[in-house]
Amino acid sequence: MVFGLHAHAHTLPISYLRLVPDADYLHLELVFNPFELMFMSEVDDNKDAELSPAELEAHGQAMADRVTAALKIIVGEREVHPETAGMDPDLNGHHVRLRAHYRVDARRSPLTLDSGLIAVTSASHLTQATYAHADGVQMAQLDSQSHKVTFTPPLEKKPAHTPPMARKRAVFGLLLLLAAVFALVIVGAGFLLFARRQIRP
Repeated sequence: MVFGLHAHAHTLPISYLRLVPDADYLHLELVFNPFELMFMSEVDDNKDAELSPAELEAHGQAMADRVTAALKIIVGEREVHPETAGMDPDLNGHHVRLRAHYRVDARRSPLTLDSGLIAVTSASHLTQATYAHADGVQMAQLDSQSHKVTFTPPLEKKPAHTPPMARKRAVFGLLLLLAAVFALVIVGAGFLLFARRQIRP
């Protein structure tokens, strides 16, 4: 995931959410500013408005559980819940990253994301959501006025097939061609036989 606002990102109430389906899981990644969390004071032990590796280790699981609980995900008509969720220890400070994995094959079903992050963050919070699948990318921006989006699955590619009547015509044409070739062979053989008899003394 690429972020182009590194110089001022810690002042912007924006999170970046990415959903990637595969055959076994739906993978969710959420990068956000931890200072926006309404319960930041509970996890920021040294009160520096950032999260250190030690603070993430101590409070990361509880934070992950509270944030994922604010994200309602429906695949088809079934609400799904993360099998695993946790904070990425490789990203901390002004940005933190949450990863969650849902055991479901969401590749060919509508996927609805209903974000309740506004309940645990500031009122001005925005979420840029990206749904990335094998055939392309869909994007949406969620906020307090528009907190739900449904991503539609890519259309299945139907295998090319020849209509039954066209197949029958093709077979009939091939039979006619074979019959014509056979007839030419017979005529040619007969002509050669006739020519040999004519030139015998």
